[in-house]
Amino acid sequence: MANLKYFLWLTQRKGFQPGEIGELLSYFGTPEAVYFAQGEEYGQLGLSGGKRRALEDKSLAGAEKILEDCDRLGIHIMTVQDADYPERLGQIYDPPCVLYWAGKPLHVDDRLTVGVVGTRKCTPYGEDLAGRLGLELARAGGTLVRYGGGHRRRGSSGSPEGRRQRGQRTGQRTGCGLSQGSWMAL
Repeated sequence: MANLKYFLWLTQRKGFQPGEIGELLSYFGTPEAVYFAQGEEYGQLGLSGGKRRALEDKSLAGAEKILEDCDRLGIHIMTVQDADYPERLGQIYDPPCVLYWAGKPLHVDDRLTVGVVGTRKCTPYGEDLAGRLGLELARAGGTLVRYGGGHRRRGSSGSPEGRRQRGQRTGQRTGCGLSQGSWMAL
């Protein structure tokens, strides 16, 4: 669990993209090593001042809050270094370092998986089309992964409630952070 705390700390550093976090992990080996590194070690990486300051902020309060929230809400966390991390996901450019989900374990390597990137201001037509495509994919036994920070209106076709109303199974949340998560409907 201690390793997880440092992963969460690392993924919450402002200004870093998943690929840059992956590069830090490659250079230092573990998130703990990134955390315990000193300023001069960060200086050798050629980081901007803002990124260096973000890494020099050693507060674990945000990571501890995420752990508490996930425990309270029944949300599971997986890191890119876990044995169960989806192999196909690990092969994409800039894979997410941390996945969050609720419900059944992730099995995206075992089934057809389609990723959808959403928008914050989706039109009713877009919501309806996404809902119908997701429903057909779920009926065919596939997995739909929606990635994005946008919020669905309660009861909209793309929301978990809207999918439940159509008989579509829901419940997987994945992503790089609680505020940057995604729903995965199985």
